[in-house]
Amino acid sequence: MTYFRGMQLLVLVAGVVVLSGCGPSYGGRQEIRGTIKLKGKALDQGTIDFTPLAPDGATREGATIVDGKYRIERAHGLAPGKYRVVITAGDGRTKAGLDEPPGPTGSNIVSKDRVPPEYNSNSKVDVEVTSKGPNVFDFAIP
Repeated sequence: MTYFRGMQLLVLVAGVVVLSGCGPSYGGRQEIRGTIKLKGKALDQGTIDFTPLAPDGATREGATIVDGKYRIERAHGLAPGKYRVVITAGDGRTKAGLDEPPGPTGSNIVSKDRVPPEYNSNSKVDVEVTSKGPNVFDFAIP
């Protein structure tokens, strides 16, 4: 009977060691999430992109914005470091005078970005992702 209890204890300890040491590390990547408001209202749709400012092992990733929220899961998250943020949200109108259907060229998909250039094409918005988190980045775009 004592031998059986000893074996149970050994199996239990081995299970705890295995479960505690084998969780996914994701290479140090961190979950990123936040909210985006445009002119005081939740941005209905768009994209957000994080580009590393230094090539020191940082990762580049983006996410879709839906109802003012975005999230990058840890499995696809960002490594700690500094990133340039680019936010885009097209107005959904095609360019005037184009009769061709939308296609791979994208020449007539989006005519105007609703987000000011300071947050996309001329962005100087930077964030720092840390290993300690939480990495929540909220943006209020005027």
